[in-house]
Amino acid sequence: MSGGPLPWLLTHGSAALLFAALVAGGVGVPIPEDLVLLATGILAHQGVLPLPLALGLALAGVLCGDLALFLTARRLGPKLYEHRRLRGLLPPERRERLAKLYSRHGGWVVFGGRFLSVLRGAVFAMAAVQGMPLRRFLLWDVLALCVSVPVVVGLGYVFSHSVDRVAHGLGRVEHGLAIAAALGLVLLVTVRALRARREARPPEGAESHGRQAPPVH
Repeated sequence: MSGGPLPWLLTHGSAALLFAALVAGGVGVPIPEDLVLLATGILAHQGVLPLPLALGLALAGVLCGDLALFLTARRLGPKLYEHRRLRGLLPPERRERLAKLYSRHGGWVVFGGRFLSVLRGAVFAMAAVQGMPLRRFLLWDVLALCVSVPVVVGLGYVFSHSVDRVAHGLGRVEHGLAIAAALGLVLLVTVRALRARREARPPEGAESHGRQAPPVH
């Protein structure tokens, strides 16, 4: 097994440690969330944790980390964009594009951001700065967590005998989930655009009915 945080988590793993690692990773500590979830599944397979407890622990830990990040970003407001990490991830032009997406499809942006490890924190922080209600953020984040957490924990549980191979394949899994979320967002936008165009179109015959006949000389 290669070095890194995964072997350490498997050696010292406990419910409290895994939970603390997930919360810390959510607020910006450089602890890869997916590796912690993978370790949770492996420890469940080894009998250190019951699988239902492992899943519940993983969901609660990630959600608490996301919630802490959201509340911190909401308290800091727009000055959060001056942070050195967010300046690189969210330059003005990218913030403008994201702001337009939030105004139209804020919930789906949060849902898709859950599957983008590089932009996840920035997407959640911007949701808070853009004024998304906490209840709405939690709804969409929980929906995404119900997909991502069982997948990664399940991979650790099922393939615990080949940890390194699964760890290297996590990027592909995350990439596939991100593509699926993006396709869902594109489909939603397309359906809404077609529906709006259909509703804006006048009923057949209304246009000709509204025209006045030319005067007869």
